[in-house]
Amino acid sequence: MKNKRILAILAISISASVLMAGCSFFGGDEPEEESVAVTVTPTPVATETPTPEPTIAPDVQNTTYTSADKSVAINLPDATWSNKTDETDMLSFESPDEGSILILHGQGEDTMASAVIPSSQDMAVSLEQADGDKTDGTDFEIQDYSANDVNGTGVYTYVTKMLNTDKSDGNLYVVHKVFSNDSEYYSLTGSVKTEDALAPIKAAVDSFQILGDSSLKDAAPATAAPAGDSSAAADGSSTDAAAADGSTGDAAATDGSTDGAASSDSTGTTSNSGGFTDEQLSNTDETRTLYRNSDGHPFVITPDGNGNWVDFDGNTYTFATDQDAYDADGNSYYWHGEGADVYYMPVE
Repeated sequence: MKNKRILAILAISISASVLMAGCSFFGGDEPEEESVAVTVTPTPVATETPTPEPTIAPDVQNTTYTSADKSVAINLPDATWSNKTDETDMLSFESPDEGSILILHGQGEDTMASAVIPSSQDMAVSLEQADGDKTDGTDFEIQDYSANDVNGTGVYTYVTKMLNTDKSDGNLYVVHKVFSNDSEYYSLTGSVKTEDALAPIKAAVDSFQILGDSSLKDAAPATAAPAGDSSAAADGSSTDAAAADGSTGDAAATDGSTDGAASSDSTGTTSNSGGFTDEQLSNTDETRTLYRNSDGHPFVITPDGNGNWVDFDGNTYTFATDQDAYDADGNSYYWHGEGADVYYMPVE
């Protein structure tokens, strides 16, 4: 009996042992957690697009710039030229590839006492030698020097050809024009970077006009009223487009004739022609006659200092093609390729 009890206990122990072993077999140690690889896709960073450098294309027309104080004006060679300084007694302009133009003004006894005017070619040479310790004939030479008297104003013009460009900031030429009397002067200096730019810069310097009160005005008179300005022509007479009856000067009469018609006089200017010279009247870079598509009404536009075409009231016109133009309100106009001479043509 005792043996049976021992066997029974042994059987229970074995069974318990097997059961525990089975639990260990089936469960065992807790399995290790599976390692899940997570691939993180980085957020793409947008590559900054470089800002393109604008390509400056010259306009076909000259660009007339009038100073902020309305004292002077100048025709810049093309739209690559921009104003850099517009202050009392100083204007400056620059073109990235062509050069620069500087206009200085001085007046008064003290100013004139210290001013050195190139009133002779020897003085022009001395002024050039003093600027950067240059030597005549080695570093530069003076070309086309001239001195003229215009109603008591001395007008001195010349070109300095740079033989040593290391002493001229790379400029090939410098164009000079000075207006001077005992009480006042205007000095224009055009620095030229390329051979092709010489003629346009000389033309720009020669286009200089004195619009305000100045004792030098007779030597550089205004040749036309500034665009958008209904002021006077060079002789001071009114060139406003408005007629005495209050009608606008660019308005055509009902019979199709223009009320600005007149013939040329012997001085080279055209009377009742907005103050334009004969050359400006026929030069489509300086004046153009537009026709309103709605009724064929003609009027004159000119380039302003910002490269825009404007009428005498300051309205701006944009050319969509060589013939079609639009104003700011979207009204359409037609250009036949004619200058202002067509508008001011005498009625036969």
